[in-house]
Amino acid sequence: MKKALAALLTCFMATTILATSVSAATDVMDPVQNPTTNPLWDVGTTRNKIVVISDLHLGVNDRISENTKNIPYLIDFINSVGQTKSIRELVIAGDFLDEWILPLNYPVSTDSQEYYKQCIANNKGVIDALKGLSNTGVKLVYVLGNHDMTLLEDTLKQVMPNITFVGKDGMGVYITGDNNEIAIEHGHRYDVFSAPDTVDNKSLTSNPLLPPGYFYARLGTSWFLQGMPIINKMIPELPLAPSKTNVDQYGAYIYNSFWYSSMNSFTNIERFDDKVFNLKNYGFDTKLSEADLYPVLQSDGTITTPALFKDFQRSWEQIQTNNGVRVHSSFIDAASALLNSDISYFAKQESIQYDGQGIQTVVFGHTHVPMAQTFSNGISVVNDGSWVDPSAVNRDLTRTFAVITTGKTDSYDLYQYKDDGTLSSLTAQLSLPAVNY
Repeated sequence: MKKALAALLTCFMATTILATSVSAATDVMDPVQNPTTNPLWDVGTTRNKIVVISDLHLGVNDRISENTKNIPYLIDFINSVGQTKSIRELVIAGDFLDEWILPLNYPVSTDSQEYYKQCIANNKGVIDALKGLSNTGVKLVYVLGNHDMTLLEDTLKQVMPNITFVGKDGMGVYITGDNNEIAIEHGHRYDVFSAPDTVDNKSLTSNPLLPPGYFYARLGTSWFLQGMPIINKMIPELPLAPSKTNVDQYGAYIYNSFWYSSMNSFTNIERFDDKVFNLKNYGFDTKLSEADLYPVLQSDGTITTPALFKDFQRSWEQIQTNNGVRVHSSFIDAASALLNSDISYFAKQESIQYDGQGIQTVVFGHTHVPMAQTFSNGISVVNDGSWVDPSAVNRDLTRTFAVITTGKTDSYDLYQYKDDGTLSSLTAQLSLPAVNY
């Protein structure tokens, strides 16, 4: 099981830079030389289309950003949205700015909002293009994601006063459409490693929010920028897996497996017990090591961590409640789905969440995998994909977005924004068969 998890983790959620280039020195495409302001399409003048993009991952500087080569295309795309008469709204469904893709040695800021202001300044062209939408009749909406879950409304509205900001406490849901039949969220509240966590770490901070995925992303970023060294760090391994009938301890074993695989994949040069996480914000005032995160076997036979996320498997029920998840999943099911790269898990959770709520269409991001599926309750669930360059999941599927046409009956389309500013329809190839559950 450990070896299988180690292999699977290389594509886990695509929220780190494992297979991507975060260096401006690595070219994956030629930027648009003369961005156009042509509409995305010329058909229709009734504003009945909601365009959803997500996972832009705009960084604080280009050396550690997942999105540099696609920036000119993104600016061109935003300008084209403003020229398309049938578009009512442009919704950015999370991970707009990125506070997670940072190396361990990045200078610590005691003020997250100041960090976001630096991200905004580093991406002035994109910000200016988005500000320009307010003059075109297109409504601009932002919904919180996990990589910018600490972003505050005032910070974004200082530079984009006309943006509609949706979310608090690390997540949000935007309801829109002619009949309030469309729900748009990032989707990270169903991700056991990325959901806002106000339950754990209360002994270390008065304001907990960051989940384990934050620390995972920091480790992975450092390892990549160090040149992906291969180092045997002698991470301790649990001797035996507990019985699956012992739900609590088997959950702890699954959590150990996540970190065992991560720390044997991200073999950064820092030692296992070095205090590499210098946390001076988020209510923390401490330095922590990889060992502080790692679940080990205790003298009483239980599995838990020395400091961060103690007995994490026991928190998942309350985390889901705090994040407004209506139908809970077990820790084992949620963690196993993610470790096995089961993207359909998210679509199913979205469908269950909105069952009976009058919602026809749900759009989410987070996984970086564009797809669509209709469930037996009649709800269509769409993932709009990502704009990182290139996608860690599929190098050819970046710059993707969703279009929802609202009316008596919604319809959806998935597109890729091509190098020349034209669109490639992905709807047929990415729509999965309708399913029962």
